[in-house]
Amino acid sequence: MNPADVSVLIFSANVGVARTLRMALRGMGARSIQLAADEAQLFEGFAAMDTSAVLVYVDGPENDPGVDMIRFLRTSERSPNVRMPIVAASPRRDLATVNAVINAGGNEYVLFPASGDALLKKITAARTSTRPFIEQPNYVGPCRRRRDDKGYTGPERRADKAAKTGPAAS
Repeated sequence: MNPADVSVLIFSANVGVARTLRMALRGMGARSIQLAADEAQLFEGFAAMDTSAVLVYVDGPENDPGVDMIRFLRTSERSPNVRMPIVAASPRRDLATVNAVINAGGNEYVLFPASGDALLKKITAARTSTRPFIEQPNYVGPCRRRRDDKGYTGPERRADKAAKTGPAAS
């Protein structure tokens, strides 16, 4: 993917973080980048360009504007595009924050600070994902299941695959 062809809308309540993310992407050759710190600026960004992906800064799992924005983009009737690829950038690597992003409907997760290369790779992965998109009352976003669950025998293994490999399948 040519970075110059990517148009990214960066959402962060922290303007300094948003500018840092923009600088990293510009360093890789991305030129069409809009910043948004609130819902009104988000809509202005979508109106100003044909957005390829949204990059959202997330600072924690609870009461976080980034997680709330991902949830808004996925579930609100006013969302410009519920299927828009969303990449979350966060300085946190704890399971609670990662799960909050996944459960809100984020496509990809990258640790912040991140290089422009790492950001572009995550944006590309979000844009080219072959995971099915789920629209259910309690979740909207890319399928959260494992891509490859071979060898996984835990309690949440999908019943259809477990049935094919279990003793009854013989």
